Amino acid sequence: MNTRNTTPADVPVRDFNHHADPDLRIDPFATFDRFRDERVFWTPELDGFWVLTRYDDIRAVLRDTERFSNESTAIPPIDWNGQRLIPVELDPPDHGKYRTLLTRYLNGPANAVLATAVEKECLRLVERLAPAGECELVGDFARKLQNALLGAMFDEPGEEDDVPDFGRLSDDLVQASEPARRSRAIRDIMAYLRRAIAGHQTRRTDSTSLIASLSGAEIDGRPLSESETLNMAFLMTMAAIDTLTSSMSFGFRYLAEHPAHQRRLAEDPGAAAAAADELLRLHSVVSIARIVARDTEFAGVRMRAGERVMLSLSLAGRDPHQYPEATTADFDRPNRASHLAFGFGAHRCAGARIATGGMIAALREWHAAIPEYSVRLGTELVTGGGAAASLESLPLVWKT
Repeated sequence: MNTRNTTPADVPVRDFNHHADPDLRIDPFATFDRFRDERVFWTPELDGFWVLTRYDDIRAVLRDTERFSNESTAIPPIDWNGQRLIPVELDPPDHGKYRTLLTRYLNGPANAVLATAVEKECLRLVERLAPAGECELVGDFARKLQNALLGAMFDEPGEEDDVPDFGRLSDDLVQASEPARRSRAIRDIMAYLRRAIAGHQTRRTDSTSLIASLSGAEIDGRPLSESETLNMAFLMTMAAIDTLTSSMSFGFRYLAEHPAHQRRLAEDPGAAAAAADELLRLHSVVSIARIVARDTEFAGVRMRAGERVMLSLSLAGRDPHQYPEATTADFDRPNRASHLAFGFGAHRCAGARIATGGMIAALREWHAAIPEYSVRLGTELVTGGGAAASLESLPLVWKT
């Protein structure tokens, strides 16, 4: 991969590192918002890359697989044990062959199994938490829903001691820029998945697990190799441990500071679907990258083959050109579902429907039992950036 060693001429240049900017610890979304004055800019950080700020431009790059390659989807690049991450780091037509296997799994019998697992865990957690009058939402609720999703995905994945600390692994994978932390997280998740693959032979034949689905799959008329199965299971695991937890945590932070929205959800459970889309728009947590496949003119600048382009989905979701009063949640916003929180085009997240359903269930069941709540007084909320924005903790209190 080629990177530019000099600053491009006649283009806006801003110093920005989405892993290390200190403002990310206060509010990652506001940190990105401060670059609204430029349609596109170049940053020399992390060996240099382009940053787009407009919804239309980001959407266009996401759908343009000819000029913008998925060869590497993170800045800085991540070494996935010497492999490209299947299928997200493949370009068409190879990408579609593998993606079909994932969509077949997610749209088949597993869809109901995954959705039911998350909804049941929502009900169980809310019933337990409501009488307590307080909780730490990230650890006590959001990550437990994530674990329920993973448990259903892998169909009784093993004894509790065998299951890694997915919260820590998520932090190491998508927030940290240190290669050693990322490598350790990749190694730990891969080891867990190898045990799951090895244990597949002893499980029942009617399993709806991801491993069972991939183990019986074919690509180009041949069975998937163990390496391909491991690679695709890793991708699904990484997606499951990130988006749902972070999006839900930021959504509840916003709601905790806006009582009128809480009342709306408590009085009208049917509003949960609209609220989920709007909160996902407002807090699109992921920042992904593309590689310029050939010299091209885009967004008014000349991009060279091999250069990297960062696509902050937060910048897309909060673009005032697309969403008036973009930093405010409006459950009745007519174009709220056009958000790019799960990407767009051929590489749109295959599990978007599952994640959105989990968000809807959480909003509906929580507000049915806990209609009014707030952030505990004196709490200093700490957030982070990286490949995905994160919220370390969210202490909430309410009257019982």
